[in-house]
Formats: sequence, C-alpha cells, structure tokens
Amino acid sequence: MKNGPLVSIIMPLYNKRPYVARSIRSIVNQTYENWELIVVDDGSTDGSADAITLDDKRIRLISQSNHGPSAARNKAAHAAAGEYLAFIDADDCYYPFKLENEIKFLWSGQNAEWMMSAYDHYREGKTTRHYLKDINGTMIVRGCRVFDDAIRQLTVSGWPSDGLFMKRSLFESLSGFNENMRYGEISELILRCAVVQPRVGICGIPLYRLIDVPDSTAKVTKKNDSSRQMGKTLHGLSEKYPRYADFLDRSSRDYLISYAASQVQEGKGEEARRFLLHEFPFARDRRWLKVWAASWLPSNLTGMLMKAVSRGR
Repeated sequence: MKNGPLVSIIMPLYNKRPYVARSIRSIVNQTYENWELIVVDDGSTDGSADAITLDDKRIRLISQSNHGPSAARNKAAHAAAGEYLAFIDADDCYYPFKLENEIKFLWSGQNAEWMMSAYDHYREGKTTRHYLKDINGTMIVRGCRVFDDAIRQLTVSGWPSDGLFMKRSLFESLSGFNENMRYGEISELILRCAVVQPRVGICGIPLYRLIDVPDSTAKVTKKNDSSRQMGKTLHGLSEKYPRYADFLDRSSRDYLISYAASQVQEGKGEEARRFLLHEFPFARDRRWLKVWAASWLPSNLTGMLMKAVSRGR
C-alpha cells in the first residue's frame, strides 16, 4: 500500500545493540510504505547506534544524553513530520501488515483518533497471544471495533507502547509522555488519552511481537515511584474530568496505597507514614489503617498484612 498519510514511527534506543537491527527490518518490511522511522539513541553505552544502517532515507537517527524512554519518545515526536504516530521499542518487531491495518482503520475508515491492538509475546522460547479486554474481562478478538467510552468500556492500562497508533495532533494535545516516569509511563499516557479522547479503536488481530529480553526496562526499573506518580496523575485527572471521577479516584487510591505499602515492605516505615499523613488525598479507610499499622512493625512482621493490602482487603 503506497497511498496514504505519512506515519512517523518512534523508537527510543538504549543499549539494545543485539536487537535493534531486527526491529528495524520489521519496519522496512511493512506493506505500507509511506513511513519515517525516527530513532533516538538515549545515551547508549554499548554502541547501539552503530548497529543502525541509514541507507534507507526514511530512517533518521537522533542522539541525546540519557533521559529515559519518555524523553526519547517525546524528542522523536517533536521531530516527526507524519500525520500519525506509531511506536516501537528497539527489541520488538512489527508484523508486515501492522501499519497497513492501522491506516485502513483510522485514516481510511475515519473511525477514531487513536487505537490499540492485540500482540504476541515471545518469552523463554514460547509465544503467547494477548488481547485487549473489555471492562468485564472479555477478550476482544478478531477484526477491529470502535468503543465510544474507553474508560468505562475497556481495561486500558498496562499495554505496550508498540500497540499505540494515533494522530500526532492528539499526542501533542496530551503533551506527550510524562518524562518524570521511567516505568508505567505508557499506561499513564493511555489513561490520559482515554479521558481526553474517549473514542478508541481496538484491533483484535495481533499486529506486533513483544520480545522479552534480559535487559528490558520493565525488568530493571524501580516501580515504586512510578506508582506514586501514577496515583497523583489519576487524582489530578479526576478533578479535571469529573465525568470519570469515580473510576479515576478508585484507581488513584489503589496506586497510592500500593506505593505506601511498598515503602513499608522496604523497611521505610517513617517515609510511608509521612506520605500517608501529608500526601494521601483520600479519606482513611481500612487499607490505609493497615498500612499505617504495619509501618510501625518490625519488617519481619509486615508480610502478611501487606499481602492483604495488595489484595484490596
């Protein structure tokens, strides 16, 4: 497919030399040809940029000091010329028909301004298929569908950036990824997207392959601070979008309690108490009291109490 708008593909790159050429090949092999790939080398120390060949004029390489994947994606998006944005991590692969399917659905069909798709996950020699789910947990399989109220109809968080495809104008209206987050930033963007533009397309056809590698960001990044940031973001959104206040505040509370519980489990009881007293924006409930009580206990006695908290009891 040759006719259609330019798609800018965004790739953050940090120490992925063994994988990045494979990822780029999956883009070059796309059946949709009107694309540009913008790779931002985020201060790699393993020579990752040297593994990129620039003989295809559609590929651009930008370098910066290490600021994290959010900053790298935002920098690439700022340099993008396309009407649509697609994302890929440097260790993953697109299936050849990915962009063509997305363009047909969003541009030709004019169904929505953004979409997400199912994917295959390769890990330890096995491939599993992952579908998005509606709010009741039912998997969305086969074809593409439109949902008019993403927050109330779908389980929209916890999805890889590779599955996002959107109008650049929408991405810019959201001010891109939260650069203070190095973990959970994709879920945070998706949730903001869902409240700002509730109409979304969901493709039940797997369009890409997520490949689990030993040094993936999800494995090495500390999650606690991101839970705190996510909780605060959701609370802020609930004040800005009262239509979704019930869902957003419930999710915000879960993230913030999880953060405090993690602090307790790490032996940082004083920090947890300070957070619960001065930063927790909700009324004190049973879970709050359990974390508070556990923060005073010796670390060897907090395990069972914190498990109960994590299960929402």
